[in-house]
Amino acid sequence: MRVGFVVGQFPMLSETFVIGQMAGLLRRGFEVDVVCNGISDYNFADRQEEPLATLLARTRDWWGPAARLRPAIGRLPPKLYDKASTALDISSVARLNQCDVIVAHFGHNGARAARLKKWKRLAPPIVTIFHGYDVGVPLKERDLDRYNDLFEQGALNLTVNDYFRRVLIQAGAPEAKVAVHHMGIDLKKIPYEWKSWRGATLQLVSVCRLAEKKGVEYALRALARLHADAPALDWHYRIIGDGPLRPQLEALASELGIAGQVSFLGSLPHQEVKEWLRRSHAFVLPSVTAPNGDVEGIPVALMEAMAAGLTVVSSTHSGIPELIEDRKTGFLAAERDVETLANRLRFIAEHPDDCERIAAEARRKVGAEFDMEALDDDFAAILSRFSRSRLAA
Repeated sequence: MRVGFVVGQFPMLSETFVIGQMAGLLRRGFEVDVVCNGISDYNFADRQEEPLATLLARTRDWWGPAARLRPAIGRLPPKLYDKASTALDISSVARLNQCDVIVAHFGHNGARAARLKKWKRLAPPIVTIFHGYDVGVPLKERDLDRYNDLFEQGALNLTVNDYFRRVLIQAGAPEAKVAVHHMGIDLKKIPYEWKSWRGATLQLVSVCRLAEKKGVEYALRALARLHADAPALDWHYRIIGDGPLRPQLEALASELGIAGQVSFLGSLPHQEVKEWLRRSHAFVLPSVTAPNGDVEGIPVALMEAMAAGLTVVSSTHSGIPELIEDRKTGFLAAERDVETLANRLRFIAEHPDDCERIAAEARRKVGAEFDMEALDDDFAAILSRFSRSRLAA
């Protein structure tokens, strides 16, 4: 069976889950083609290593040799841009039509494929996976009707959480065409290791892009509240990642008087990130809805931390409560609720034994519902059904 993936820039460090899903299909005997919106100059993996070596050999820019015109076309007025980009998209249709099914990651890529199907240029069924930005931003802008063609022409819309499923149905997607399919993690590569902080410094960590929706500002404010309320508690907070808010966040840590207990480590190689996670006790990610509506799906970083035995602290945001149940598999506070977040952090600092039970339950939760191997089996079965339906037709 041949699957054509339609994605944005490829490959992307922030979208390793896309590569993981493609690799899962390769391991199950599928052929994979990739049509993307630009082949990136990535620096996070070896071009010769698998699965990237195989995937890149099967990757084509939507616009082929005309991709060099992308900057100029991007400056066109919207109507002219739509006409020019659609005409260039058609240059990839012959390759996509050789596939049994199309998988589009992110709603805008699904809509792009659906437009070609509406014009009867694209034959295979389209399965679109919605992740976060592609739901939250149009919801905020009251513009979910941008997906009307996709709702009509697409075969299936998969959402990474149930919250997104409900949003799409309310926006007009046929209920029979919308289902939840979680992203997952490779549990075989993440050994569970509980580490108590009794009599030691509580090591807190965040691994994320330093953008507003990750909520690092509120983690800092909560820790400042904790420092004021319980100055004797011994903790250190490390922030791994970079992004546009780093200067402001560094300044905020100083302004709050906690800079001596906060380290900004910047972007680190994956192996170093794994080592810092191994040394840490609790993972902090109090996500919030950004002003433009951007939201999380269910962050893979939280799944990985839970699998590894860290106590997780997050927020009642988007699909996160589908992963974390407060005080049972982790700790939650409402978005931007600094007081509750500080209380949760204080409880963790003072009750390591209770947290051991919670961490063990968190590992069980991830194993039951977010195991990448089981999810890839399910995904392969979904695609196979569409292929059989097409052959029968």
